[in-house]
Amino acid sequence: MFVFDQLRSREIPIRVMTAFILCCMLLLAVCLWRLQVSAGNDYRDRQENQSIRAVRLPATRGRILDRHQQPLAMNRLRFDVHMYIDELRPLFYTHYMRLKKGRKMARPEQLELEKEARYQVVSNLTMRVSLRLGQPLVLDREKFHTHYYKHRYRPMAVMQDLSEGQVARFVEQVYTVEGTYDGYRVVTAVPGVDLSVNPVRTYPNDEMAFHTLGYLRRDDDPGSGREMPVHFRYRLPDYIGVDGLEGVYDTLLRGEAGAKSIRVNNISYRTSEDVWAWPEAGYDIVLSLDRDIQLAAEAALEANGPETRGAVVVMEPHTGDLMALVSLPGFDSNKFISGFSREEITRLNDDRLNRWLNRATGSGGVAYPPGSIFKLISAVAYLEEGLLNPEEKVKNRGYFRNQTLYPHYSLDDTAPPGDYDFIKAFKKSSNTYFVHYALTPDGQTDQWRQGKRVLLDWGNRFRLGQKTLTNLPDGLPSPIREGRGYFPARDNELKRKDQFGDKIPWAAGDVANLCIGQGEITVTPLQMAVMTSAVANGGKVLQPRLVMSVDSRQAFGKAQNQEIPVKVLDDLNLKRETVELIHEAMLADVADPDGTGRAARVPGLAIGGKTGTAQIMVPTGKFNPRTGVRLFRTDHITWFVSFAPIDSPRHVVVVMVESGESGGSTCAPIAGSIYRAIRNLERERKKGRPRLAKK
Repeated sequence: MFVFDQLRSREIPIRVMTAFILCCMLLLAVCLWRLQVSAGNDYRDRQENQSIRAVRLPATRGRILDRHQQPLAMNRLRFDVHMYIDELRPLFYTHYMRLKKGRKMARPEQLELEKEARYQVVSNLTMRVSLRLGQPLVLDREKFHTHYYKHRYRPMAVMQDLSEGQVARFVEQVYTVEGTYDGYRVVTAVPGVDLSVNPVRTYPNDEMAFHTLGYLRRDDDPGSGREMPVHFRYRLPDYIGVDGLEGVYDTLLRGEAGAKSIRVNNISYRTSEDVWAWPEAGYDIVLSLDRDIQLAAEAALEANGPETRGAVVVMEPHTGDLMALVSLPGFDSNKFISGFSREEITRLNDDRLNRWLNRATGSGGVAYPPGSIFKLISAVAYLEEGLLNPEEKVKNRGYFRNQTLYPHYSLDDTAPPGDYDFIKAFKKSSNTYFVHYALTPDGQTDQWRQGKRVLLDWGNRFRLGQKTLTNLPDGLPSPIREGRGYFPARDNELKRKDQFGDKIPWAAGDVANLCIGQGEITVTPLQMAVMTSAVANGGKVLQPRLVMSVDSRQAFGKAQNQEIPVKVLDDLNLKRETVELIHEAMLADVADPDGTGRAARVPGLAIGGKTGTAQIMVPTGKFNPRTGVRLFRTDHITWFVSFAPIDSPRHVVVVMVESGESGGSTCAPIAGSIYRAIRNLERERKKGRPRLAKK
């Protein structure tokens, strides 16, 4: 060959260079033999023990903030220990053969032994890890088998929410140097185990605003998110919004998931990691709620009793901003992530308390008769239509009865007998006074038809029987579920249909009941806050504003942090005299010693209010043994609607309590507590020391 021919060359440099090349070729051949032949089995074993994990990375969920940037829903880092079942298959087989001991077994017996071998392997590894972390755990057999057969494609959580000390122990002790052997360090590791760091939703105020914020549920196969080049072997825990703001704005809050691949060696160390796409965090949502006012309102309502069923709405009467939206009883949104105890599941599913209902907005179809707070609308209607002379006095005998014109209708009055002008009738909530102007102000037999027309017209102008949060700008969906209640349309000629479908026409008694908020009309506390705000601000019916801004170009197609504007749904164009007279009457209801709302009085603060108590019939669950007819009992829905201060309203407070005693004795004190908390909070903020209210 040419190379060997050069060895016979007479030129010494050529012969030296040729020998050097041959030595290099010989060395290369020896190295290749060592890698491919001598150490081939070792490299083959290492390659078999390596694996690549394609992991879906959930995005960090956007925060929900109050108007002062205080967090209502945020995220924290949670450290979990996961076990990768797929990597334990060699251990499963080895342990299975050890248990089998060479015996011949039928196929069903083999399957059962394989099942037991898998459980024992994972159980031993779980105990080994948990002992090193100072928290011995016994693996639940059924939980493991369920995970193996249904969710084998993803890691199994062995321990969740590790403390800082446990995280340090994991890093230090799971990969442990046992000693040396033949000059080499011996490292023993718990195979198939890894520590994951996940952003977890947390609600720092526990049960606060449960119905408004909503909650999350586990979602292991999310349909949203960008497409990735491979199918994920594993998915880290992810959640989807179910109700409230978390559910309505889930797409914006959730963000875009990412993905990465991880190569793991034979002792579970990561040898390489490749991120295909980083997750993109969700967008923050800023609410009109004031966290401190919300907490104060919830505390005031809870003070009525541990099983209070009710609602509070605090609204800014010139912008429609909802500063508090309370519905009790509620529940801790954190439990939907951390898990429930049996006692908590029982509490959550209590049919009598029905924690799922948002009583403030009427979600789930819940709505309530307004009782005497409807007299605000009756008063506006009578004054604007010129049917009522505020100076004229009406005789109250303790009941309303007119045998000549309405022989089939009579009504008892809770106000004491006497002569009543408008202010006195309003603050004492005289039914006789308002029924008089609905039925017989001119002594005409058909006057009730005019009363019906006026009441239906103004009730619809105040948008009763309609949702208040529809048609938000820029296509943004309504932030919370809302009920309509029921109020007849302006042209309603028939009162209703009975259970047999027969049409029942209006009668004088129906109009009399309507003007005092009884009968079949129903409303929500949110609608009553809109009504009270219109009375407070002089006639502008505002759309409530819960979401002030969203940090998202996708939501608006405009600049980020686009603010939701104030929206006027209707302008009633009330006369100045009407507004001033009603304000005076509402102030008298709270400030005068004989007013029904006097329990809401706060020294130094001029509050205008109106109480209401509506009677309802509630089934007892029992039946008459003779006739088989269901038995009912009388219950009350109690109200207090108000605003303050009377000369320049800044806050509207609406309180509703189911099964209360009366609006004056049950709801007015709750409103007074809220006004005191707001006054103290404003004083502290003026001093530059924000007070964080606690429940």
